[in-house]
Amino acid sequence: MTLNNHRLNLNQFPENYHLIAIHSDLDEFRLAFFLNKKLNIGLKRKINDIYFAEQDANYSQFEFLDDTKYLKWIFFSNKSLVSKKISDEDLSLFGQGNIGLNEMNLLSQQKSVDYFLIIENVANKTYINKVLKKISEISDVITSFLSKNKLENKENLIFS
Repeated sequence: MTLNNHRLNLNQFPENYHLIAIHSDLDEFRLAFFLNKKLNIGLKRKINDIYFAEQDANYSQFEFLDDTKYLKWIFFSNKSLVSKKISDEDLSLFGQGNIGLNEMNLLSQQKSVDYFLIIENVANKTYINKVLKKISEISDVITSFLSKNKLENKENLIFS
């Protein structure tokens, strides 16, 4: 099976996008469910994950287009567990052969963030504050905040 690489040119993002960082121990599909419920949106898993062939890293992504408010919501994970071969001297008694897991980050400048939510075409800051308040009401969300960092390495993101 061949996975397609699709580069996203983030210059296609409008200037009025907002990047919300989310810390949570929830799996991405459960968090997407709770976001849908709290924010009254319809995030759906995209067929293709964000995929880096060089690192063999997959990052799940969800999307929702709100035609009534002209908003685009993109929710994606920032962490991926990647299998890596480890040397024979690093093997442990309880190890799984010579394979270990390494955590990779999609946005390396924000390694502690578990998930990101991008909202495009938001006209006012009060709407974003309401969204942040609703996200913080989800019981398994540790914290969420508006990321001041614009996507510095946005040309490296891969979306389908």
